[in-house]
Amino acid sequence: MISMKTLERLMTSCKRRMHRLLGDRSGLGAVEFALLAPVLIMLYMGAVEITVALSVDTRVSRAGNITLDLITQGATTSKADLDMMEDVAASVMAPYTADHIELRYTGIRVDSSGKPKVAWSWGNEVKKPYATGSTVDIPDGLKMANSFYVRGEIFNPHTFISTYPFMGSNQVGALKLGETYYMRPRLGAEINCTDC
Repeated sequence: MISMKTLERLMTSCKRRMHRLLGDRSGLGAVEFALLAPVLIMLYMGAVEITVALSVDTRVSRAGNITLDLITQGATTSKADLDMMEDVAASVMAPYTADHIELRYTGIRVDSSGKPKVAWSWGNEVKKPYATGSTVDIPDGLKMANSFYVRGEIFNPHTFISTYPFMGSNQVGALKLGETYYMRPRLGAEINCTDC
């Protein structure tokens, strides 16, 4: 049987140790670092990913605008001219990769009743062209009778630099960045594609 005196000494000793443990601040910085470091690393990596993705998106937009601008400067175009737009887009995309870039250019004629139909269409091996004579949808503000537009569609996948293992099966590994532009011909009322 434990005496009362021994029990009091044990209680006093436990209280002293507990006060010492609660008052001990050594190692506090290491604990804080262990808790905050993963969060700070994730914030840093997320900022890098967002910055690179925005830069790639800007390049994709610029490539789509430049290539369509080049096409609308002439009175006619051809498959060979449109094939070269892949190289132009790739040079604008540099230093980012354009290996899987999707391009499609479509001449759209709006008839007297305001219905847009495909006059010609070209697409690279990734993006297939529209059928000639098919009806396409364009913004309502462009449905002016007897008008002509060239639509340029550009898409490029952007793969993230890093992956986050804790995100599981919902993990996003790539974004499909793209733009669609409409421009009117600069010379004449229409642009014809001789062999599309």
